Amino acid sequence: MSAPRDTAVDAARAMAILGMFVIHAVLVLATAYPKTGVEAAVMWLVDGRAAATFVTLAGFGVATLWRKLPDTDRDTVLRKRALVLWTAGVLNLIIWPGDILRLYGIALALSPVLLKWPARTRLGAALALVGVYPLLMLAVDWTTHWDLTTITYVGTWTLDGFVRNVLYDGFRPVVPWLAFYLAGTVMAEWPLQHARVQRAMIGWGAVITSASVAISYGLDRWLQSAAPTLDALTREGLVGTTSLPPLPLSIASEIGTTALLLGSAYALVPRLGSLPREVLSATGRRALTWYIWHVVVLVGAAASGALHRLSAAQAIGVGVLLFGFAAGWSYWFRQQPGTLERWMRRVTQRSNASIARAATNERTA
Repeated sequence: MSAPRDTAVDAARAMAILGMFVIHAVLVLATAYPKTGVEAAVMWLVDGRAAATFVTLAGFGVATLWRKLPDTDRDTVLRKRALVLWTAGVLNLIIWPGDILRLYGIALALSPVLLKWPARTRLGAALALVGVYPLLMLAVDWTTHWDLTTITYVGTWTLDGFVRNVLYDGFRPVVPWLAFYLAGTVMAEWPLQHARVQRAMIGWGAVITSASVAISYGLDRWLQSAAPTLDALTREGLVGTTSLPPLPLSIASEIGTTALLLGSAYALVPRLGSLPREVLSATGRRALTWYIWHVVVLVGAAASGALHRLSAAQAIGVGVLLFGFAAGWSYWFRQQPGTLERWMRRVTQRSNASIARAATNERTA
C-alpha cells in the first residue's frame, strides 16, 4: 500500500511545524537558551532546521502546483499568492521579528521566472546564493542592525533596516535562504516514490548533516587555539551550524536534515496506520494557519506575563502541547481547509474551472 505523494510531503511539513513550535516556545517562554543536556540536543534538531524544511517544502509545493495549472494562468495565480503572503508577512513582522512569510512572498513572485529554468540551473543558483553570502558579509557589515547581546534586530522599520532585513541580514533573508526554496523545486521533480531515491535522500542527508557537524567541531577547536580571544558566540557565528548568520556550514547542515526528513517521510508514511498518517497529513495541509496561530499564541502568552518564565524543558513541553492541539484540531476538521488556506484560495483563485480543480487537489505551498 502506498500513500498519495502529497501525504508524505504534508507529514514532513507537520514535523517542521512541530519543530517551529518548539524552538519558538523556547525563545519566547524559557528563561535561557539551553546549552547542555537533552534540551540542548532538541534545540539543535529544530533551530534553523525546522524553518529550512518549511521553506524547502514551500518550493516543493509551488513546483507541484505549477505543473497542475494551465500555462495561461500560472503566472497570475503565483503572483497573487505572492502579494498575499508578502502582505501577511509585513503584518506579521509587527509582532514577530523572525517572520518567514515575506521570504515566501518574494519566492513566489520570482517563481514564474525561476520555474521556467531547468532543474540544473535552479540548483546552480541555489549553490551560488550559498557561496556568495560569505563574500557579501566581507563587503557589507552583517552586525550593523544587530544587538548581539540580546540577539535582537534593531531598526527593522527604517528603510535601510527593512530592506537589509528581508534581503541580507534578517532572521530568514532572501540571500541565501532562497536556496532552500530552489532546492525544494528541484526535489519536486525527483521520483521520490521510488525506494532507491528515498534511500539516497536518507543516506546523503545523514552524511551531509554529519559532515557539517564534524567540520564545524573541527574548525571550532582550531579557532580556540588559533584565536583564543574569540568568544563562543563569535565562533558559533563563524563556524557553527546554527542559522545566524546563515553561512555555508549551517546551510549544508539544514539541507541535509531536510533531505533526511523528506526521504524518511516518503519511506515511512505509507507504512503508518491510517490514523497517524491522516493526523500528520491534515496538520501539514494547514501549515500557513498554524504558523500564524502559534505566533499569535506565543506573543499573547508573552504579553500576559509568561515571557522568559519557564525552564527550557517546560517551554519545550509547551511547544509539544501546542502541536498536539493543532494536530487534534486538524484531524477533527480534516475535511475542511485551514482558515488562512481557505482565505488564500478565495483571494487568488480565478473562476477558471481547471484552476479550481487544481486548487482542490493542492496541498499548502
